[in-house]
Amino acid sequence: MELIKSGDSKYTEYEDLLLERDQLEKEAGQIWTVYLQMFGRLISDCFEEKLACVKCKKTIAYYQHALNHGGAVEPAALEKYLDREMAAYYAELRRMLRENEEADSAGVSTPYEVERSKKLYRRLAKLVHPDMNPETDRSDVLRELWNRIMAAYHRNDVKELIELEVLVRRVLRELGAGGVRAELPDIGERAAAVRAEIEELTHSEPYTLRYLVEDEEAAENKKKELREELESYQRYHRELNAVILGMLQSGGIQIHVE
Repeated sequence: MELIKSGDSKYTEYEDLLLERDQLEKEAGQIWTVYLQMFGRLISDCFEEKLACVKCKKTIAYYQHALNHGGAVEPAALEKYLDREMAAYYAELRRMLRENEEADSAGVSTPYEVERSKKLYRRLAKLVHPDMNPETDRSDVLRELWNRIMAAYHRNDVKELIELEVLVRRVLRELGAGGVRAELPDIGERAAAVRAEIEELTHSEPYTLRYLVEDEEAAENKKKELREELESYQRYHRELNAVILGMLQSGGIQIHVE
């Protein structure tokens, strides 16, 4: 198959598709951050209350099993059972809370920083994007610089990107790799794959959550739904606690404390 040279229009199209995909991935990340800032606490509160209900139901099942076998319950054994059964749930809750904290602490970029970082990134990507310059995958230094570029781009860190551009150009000069473009015989297939990624990005979460973070009425409706869900779990939690109390008071459960 004929190689695609650096001046080929197909390569330019592929280059543009890669940059578009990276921009969409960045936007998706920003949408997710704003989404968590707006709804994360309510979502985690709902999940935490749901876990309280699950724990109550497992406690009731444990007590029922004890009733079927004489009614004796050892608190240590019950605690060990619940710890084992609830471990994965609470790990997920911790992940959610950590993600909420990271979103809350995320800085807000100015329009200038967003636009400037986009321009700097496009310039740097054309120099060292792994799919545009094969030298990046062969050089530990370039690969590390590329990782730093991606991180700075997602933070809209203009200062870091400016400094990285200086470093990148110096390393490229030392390697004699400036202006290298990959010769890709399968560039049509590669471009099609990136188009598919773009299609998937724009039609899945978190990108599709954009309407919630940009539409004030939709956001208020979402918050209302979450508050109602939280109240529903809270009511159910109270009902389950009442069942547990009833089993302890008059249901035949015998608590054995060593």
